[in-house]
Amino acid sequence: MRGFAICGDVAPFVRSEDFSDVTGHGTAVAAALHRLLPTASLLAVRVLDDDLTCTTAALAEAIVQAADERPAIINLSLGSGRPDAIEPLSQAIAHAASRGVICVAAAHPRGRTLYPADLPGVLSATTHRSCPLADLFWIPDAPERFLAHGFPRPIEGRPATDNFFGPSFAAVHLSARVARLLSDGIEPSVPALAAALRAECLGPWSDGVR
Repeated sequence: MRGFAICGDVAPFVRSEDFSDVTGHGTAVAAALHRLLPTASLLAVRVLDDDLTCTTAALAEAIVQAADERPAIINLSLGSGRPDAIEPLSQAIAHAASRGVICVAAAHPRGRTLYPADLPGVLSATTHRSCPLADLFWIPDAPERFLAHGFPRPIEGRPATDNFFGPSFAAVHLSARVARLLSDGIEPSVPALAAALRAECLGPWSDGVR
């Protein structure tokens, strides 16, 4: 796995080779994806500082620089609920789309507005503790949102309550499905992928969305 970090709050940003994980969350995301797609090539991008915060400008820059590496998918486990995040993140998502890159983002864990998950052109994911690993549902009346399994790899000998849980891991599971669809020849566009994902769903999910 290779990667980089975006350092700074405003432009000009500094790109660093130190993308070390200070919380274990990014490592758990990578492990969950490796469990589903063992041969996938991963590019890790760290944007959070040591206080686990970042600016919208830094997040947008991270999306742009990641897209310029031409991955198939950008998986996003973070976002902003601020209205002033809409324009810079929309521009970053549009840049990714111009490179043929699909963005998959975690929705807010309590259903609040969160960008980029709630932006057009993004496949977003949420979860519920009762959703098994192999299941997928779609969320009616939401911007291309799906409900997937919300846990990473199990910790051997430890209960699930000791592990991470949330939409960031649902996004990983959705990204893995998107990767498989792309490998099957589905057009790399959000409308085409959303239609293919809905065809795989067990049905709509309307109750108990976390």
